[in-house]
Amino acid sequence: MKTKVEDIVESCKIRFDRGDPATWKHGDFSALSREIFRNTKVSISTNTLKRIFGKISVYEHYIPQQATLQALEKYGQPGVFDHSTHEIPEQTAPEVARQPRLSIVNKLLLSVVAIAIIGVVILNLHRFNTDDGLKAELNFVDIEGLLPATAFFEYQAPKSKDSIFLNFGDKTEWVHIEVGKSHISHAYLYPGVFTATLQRRKDTLKTTNVYVRSEKWIGLGFRQGGELPKHYYEFLATKTGKDSLFHISNVQLQAKGIDTSGLVYTRLCNFTPVDYKGENFIFEATFKNIVDKKGIYCRSTQFQVSGMKNRIRFRLATPGCSNRITNMISEQTYVGTKVNLSKFTFDLSDWTNVKMINKNKKVTLYVNEKMIYSQSYKEAIGEIKGLFLEFEGTAYVKSCQLRADNGKILYLF
Repeated sequence: MKTKVEDIVESCKIRFDRGDPATWKHGDFSALSREIFRNTKVSISTNTLKRIFGKISVYEHYIPQQATLQALEKYGQPGVFDHSTHEIPEQTAPEVARQPRLSIVNKLLLSVVAIAIIGVVILNLHRFNTDDGLKAELNFVDIEGLLPATAFFEYQAPKSKDSIFLNFGDKTEWVHIEVGKSHISHAYLYPGVFTATLQRRKDTLKTTNVYVRSEKWIGLGFRQGGELPKHYYEFLATKTGKDSLFHISNVQLQAKGIDTSGLVYTRLCNFTPVDYKGENFIFEATFKNIVDKKGIYCRSTQFQVSGMKNRIRFRLATPGCSNRITNMISEQTYVGTKVNLSKFTFDLSDWTNVKMINKNKKVTLYVNEKMIYSQSYKEAIGEIKGLFLEFEGTAYVKSCQLRADNGKILYLF
């Protein structure tokens, strides 16, 4: 049973994607609690999560409650959760003594009463949710500045049984929204295409996309994915060295106050407007991760082309680490904990060349000149707004480019 719990905890840690739980703060556990509730409709307290993830010490044979484990398993493997495979035995209901059969008249009376009760409940729920006459609305209005950039929104929040929040899509804390119409602003500290969401804890009401530009190549270094909005090192990305390589070292990160004693991430990105639709392009990059041969751990590289409506993102990982991979091709998502993604594993310490061709919504990916993926998608990603290469740890980038199918260069590093 303990092994099963450890597997569930590991799958949740991978999906939450905030690094080692030992480094999580109270806000991280609160965010995880909200995510679990949104996905499973089961509320798990932050203290319970701290016990499960080892932040609060417990006795040796501590096992969480059945409902808690089921919610964690469902969150860690969305869409795969099946009570029949759970190791905790299912409780069986005691036999109930046979009751005398009801007469037809009594059955009819009970049916009428039941229908009346259901009608009253539906009416009250309808009145509670709509008696203010408002519909949920969220619109992006304007943006000011470059980096940082302040985005302005207008929203309309209907009366709701559950609290309503605004999630700005950049991993910052959600903002509680009051019922009615109003305006709100938010500062974005790094470039990208972000989906702002007006939502309750368990469902989405409205979304709108926000484009934050960079107008140049930018390098980012940060402690772990979840801390990017709050504490990161941003610098102008330029090529250096005899081989015209881009590289950021741990020494540079330490000099800027980034703790490199644990896992760090580095990103090379460009979100300059190019005025080009995203369904026909060729992306190509050559890079290598710095992998310490003395330890046993995973390293990965992910690359993404961002459209205004959607994105295409692939992650490559070192051998044995495919369960950490999540690939997104517009409306399609492939998660390594649910499907076999071992073909996306490579020795990333050697120079690796990736070439992604998008031809009329059909994406084909080559790694070191070998095709490893080819699949069509349905939902357009829209106008291309930028791209990035992101590494677990530090890395070298020899080249990175995105060009139109007619050969026109859109981005070149």
